Order: sequence, then C-alpha cells, then structure tokens
Amino acid sequence: EKPHACTECGKSFKMKVDLTKHLRTHTGERPFPCTDCGKRFITKSQLKEHQRIHTGERPYKCLDCGKNFTQKSQLIVHRRIHTGEKPYQCSGCQKSFVDKSQLVAHHRIHTGDCPFKCGVKCGKSFAQKAQLAVHHRIHTGERPFLCTDCPKAFIDKSRLVVHRRTHTGEHRPFKCATCGKDFKRKEILITHQRVHTGEAPFQCPQCSKSFSQKANLMKHQLTH
Repeated sequence: EKPHACTECGKSFKMKVDLTKHLRTHTGERPFPCTDCGKRFITKSQLKEHQRIHTGERPYKCLDCGKNFTQKSQLIVHRRIHTGEKPYQCSGCQKSFVDKSQLVAHHRIHTGDCPFKCGVKCGKSFAQKAQLAVHHRIHTGERPFLCTDCPKAFIDKSRLVVHRRTHTGEHRPFKCATCGKDFKRKEILITHQRVHTGEAPFQCPQCSKSFSQKANLMKHQLTH
C-alpha cells in the first residue's frame, strides 16, 4: 500500500518522507548545499555522494578488476562490462547498451537530433556532449593528448592512437571479416561493414528513408 500520493503527478509512496523528497522535483527546492562549491541537492544522500568529488572518496569497489567508484549506481553500470549485460536496447536497430545514457545518445543516430551546439564560432551541432567538448578544442587550440615518440599532440585520444601506428608500423589493424579489406580506424570498418549487412541506421525524420552513413543522410535532408 502506498497511501501518500503526489498531487502534481499522481505518483504514490509508502512513507510521507519519500513524498516530501519527491515534491522537491516539482517545486525546485534544493535544501542541501555543498559547502565546497555551492551546488545544491534535493536530498542529503545526493549531497553526500556529490561531496566525494571533492574528497576523492571512492567507497564502491569492483571485485572483478579492483576499480573504485564514488556512487553505487556507477559500480552497477561498470559491472555490466564484466557480465556482458546490456539491458537498454534500441528499438530502431536492436543494438544494446550498458546504460540508458548510451542508448539516448545512440538513438540520435536514427533521429538525426544534434542538441549540443558550438556557440563559439561555427554553430556546428553534435549528438553527444563529449563530441562537442572535443570539437571545442579546434577553437581553443588545446591538444591534451601527447605522442611520447614525437612532439605531435592531438585533440582526442582516438587521433593519438591512429597517429601512434606511424611509429609502430601498424597502419591498418582493422580487417573486414567478410571481404578482407583493412582499415585504419574501427569506426571506418563499422561503416564499411554496412555494405555487406545492408544496415542503414541513419533515418530521415521527414520521410523515414534510411542511409548507411550520416553524411548521406545530411545530403538527403537538403532535398527537403
């Protein structure tokens, strides 16, 4: 029995204290401030978890690899790497993910939604916040990924990995199992494999036509 109902959304709770906490999601009340940075939280437990960012405390340890986390929810998601569990499935292509945020980001491939816009100079938009962060480095000139063999530096780790192969001699390590063609980067191989599978994950929101590459979708959208 859940006798305590929210008058805003109808959600019910067993205990009145849980209803009180829930009501703050509607009122915007955040009575628990962080003394280090001023950020405010709905519950005391949320504040406690946040404060570990400042203290460096990571009490949740993975028994498989020894990695530590600040939040229990982070450990639960991480454990799926070891178990192989991927409970969040895309309704468009049946691809599965370890957490909901990955699914949400992936789903934008199908919708073409790019909510993260560069406000610095170019107005370019991205499907993921991390992609925007990397893009910003083009404007700032920041290149935090340094090659240990030469003075070159890169805006993201993937570019450094590709560059490192010029030193190791491993130029095209990603081979297509169907036709044997080799590629420099894994994402290029994935795109190529759609030639064999017929997969077309980039769908036009106007007419539902699908494409194997995002660039082809963008060209098509200009026809609308």
